[in-house]
Amino acid sequence: MLRTIFILSLFIGFTFAQTIKAKYAVTFGLFGKVATADALLVKKDGNYSIIIDVQSHGLAKMLSHNRREHYESRGQIKNGLFVPHEFVKVKQTTKRRDEKRYIFDHMHKNIMAIEDKNKYGHFHSHTKHLLNYYAKDDLLTLYFNLKKYLKPNRYRYKFYAVGGNEKNGEVDIEVLKNPGRIKKILKVDGLYLRVLLNQKIFASKKGELYVVEGEDGIATKGLLKDVIMFGDIIGSLVSKSIEP
Repeated sequence: MLRTIFILSLFIGFTFAQTIKAKYAVTFGLFGKVATADALLVKKDGNYSIIIDVQSHGLAKMLSHNRREHYESRGQIKNGLFVPHEFVKVKQTTKRRDEKRYIFDHMHKNIMAIEDKNKYGHFHSHTKHLLNYYAKDDLLTLYFNLKKYLKPNRYRYKFYAVGGNEKNGEVDIEVLKNPGRIKKILKVDGLYLRVLLNQKIFASKKGELYVVEGEDGIATKGLLKDVIMFGDIIGSLVSKSIEP
């Protein structure tokens, strides 16, 4: 049940230090904490790696068969932008493990998808194919590069990234001039973004989420809309450390 683009979106803005560690908690009303995520960004010698590990807790852990997820992006930093060479998504429960690996060929503008599925004791499958679209970003690098993509006095954007819409990678982002109702719920100041991933995430119908970026460029809170069995779920920054 648990998917973590929500957590990935909370990691917006970590682009200035060499090593950043952060922990986020995802909560829902009286149920309390339903997931945690540990995030790591390392920049060295013109290269980068981003790692996100997510663990379900409480009721969510029970309903999802101890769902764990791992997201990783590796590549180079060119002209201040993160350029992915490989993007990996792993979802694992007590019953199965699914891994998707995407290899970017920016010169020829194609992306190879390699997928392994293993349902313990029942089957294993391995497939390999080119995606029917090209995108210069994965979801992690899109968020890290976002500040460079935003334009003055423009509030609505359509981007393409591996991990967005399954058919074409489409991701819609809106900078909210007046967050109104969402700000009343999250109760923090900052830059409010509305992100529509155009796919089901975290059991949310459209993958609609809201992210608040603080003055230091680190996102502090987020809200994921319309999660099946839960409704709206809130994620919060618990701790962070930055090493030059």
